[in-house]
Amino acid sequence: MSILKKALLLPPVLIAIAITMASAQNTKPPQAATDVKEKATPVKVIGVKAVTAVPFVSGYGKVQPDRTWDAVAQVAGPVVWTADKLRSGLLIPAGTSLLKIDEREYQLSLAQIDAQIEALNAKDETTKASLKIEERASLLLQDDLDRKKQLMAKGSASQAIVDTAERASLTQDAKVQTLVSTLKLNAAERKVLLQQKEIAALDLERTELKAPFDVRLNTVDISLGQYVNKGQQLFSGDGISVAEVVAQFPIGALSSLFNKPGETGSPLASLEAGSDGTSDRHDAIKAKVVLRTPRNDIVWDAKLDRVTAAMDPKTRTRGIVLTVSDPYGQATPGQRPPLVRDTAVEVILQGQPKKDKIAIPASAIRKGTVMVVDAEKRLHFKPVKVAYIQGDIAVLASGLEPNEKLVVSDLPAPVDGMLVGPKPDKALLERVMAEASGKAASKGTK
Repeated sequence: MSILKKALLLPPVLIAIAITMASAQNTKPPQAATDVKEKATPVKVIGVKAVTAVPFVSGYGKVQPDRTWDAVAQVAGPVVWTADKLRSGLLIPAGTSLLKIDEREYQLSLAQIDAQIEALNAKDETTKASLKIEERASLLLQDDLDRKKQLMAKGSASQAIVDTAERASLTQDAKVQTLVSTLKLNAAERKVLLQQKEIAALDLERTELKAPFDVRLNTVDISLGQYVNKGQQLFSGDGISVAEVVAQFPIGALSSLFNKPGETGSPLASLEAGSDGTSDRHDAIKAKVVLRTPRNDIVWDAKLDRVTAAMDPKTRTRGIVLTVSDPYGQATPGQRPPLVRDTAVEVILQGQPKKDKIAIPASAIRKGTVMVVDAEKRLHFKPVKVAYIQGDIAVLASGLEPNEKLVVSDLPAPVDGMLVGPKPDKALLERVMAEASGKAASKGTK
């Protein structure tokens, strides 16, 4: 039996299976790809640059006048005159008369003392005239006593006559001494009256109140015709020549400003040592006071003056006092306001420039390392040492060189050696450079 005949005798199901197996044997699987292309992970980078870094730190505080004037009545009496300028908010030049208390009582006291002194002078004149007479009489009685003593020595006079003459001489000496004592008492009384006159003249002068320095009036608690008592506060004012700002700073934040390279210890130690204004570190720090407004930032040049006596135990901060000279003279109506009491301002302290420093975003540092991209676009980790952190940037002491490409993207699972696709972030680099060089802190209108 031929093969064809045998095949025709097979059931149809078996024929279908045989055909399928033959087709499977003749079909070859596709060749697997042996070369898989590595995919680069896109990352943002900045080409680090050397910059002259200007360390700065900012704090906040309120403006206070460097000196205040609380006008207190030094004498009692009714107010008989007040100046038109005696109103809250007005600027008063030094020496301006603002208020007068009725001076008649003090004028009368002064006149009474003058009369007492005049009477005492007249008494002195009569006493001196009497003293001359009594001194002459004393000399005559002394001569008479001497003659009688001589006569008694010759036997021509008795002891009783001599005793009588001696008693008369002593009585006359007593009169002279009384007049001398009267003149001394008059001199002492005159001294007391002259002191009382000075006090009365001072009280008379105190009936008029004048501005001791250029001030801006705050509260006015007095009016015309009101009776004031000695020690009563009448009004108050703030000095306008110098404004002070007490800004709070964390102690550690000042290290980059006050400590020299390689220097350790509290940054405030050197600052406090120069609180008398003699420290060169005061002059080495540039200070600015900034008023933030919706339109722009207004900046005043300031001077580092001193450190407050105590630390705030809650915030662990220390107050640094800055002064701004002529805050009212620098004002421009409609553009630049004066620095008035209780104005909330920002204070920026700038240290000495540090050349050839590398500044990078602080967020690029993770556990003391950063990610860089090499020439073959491979990612690597590098340890860095931070000199100081300033806002959102970190200024490095070591670890990176200029022109290295620093990864600033936040990679979820970075692996050393992985292929990346770097994309420069020029805007971020400009912000880092501006903040590191202090330009960001110097913006504003002067």
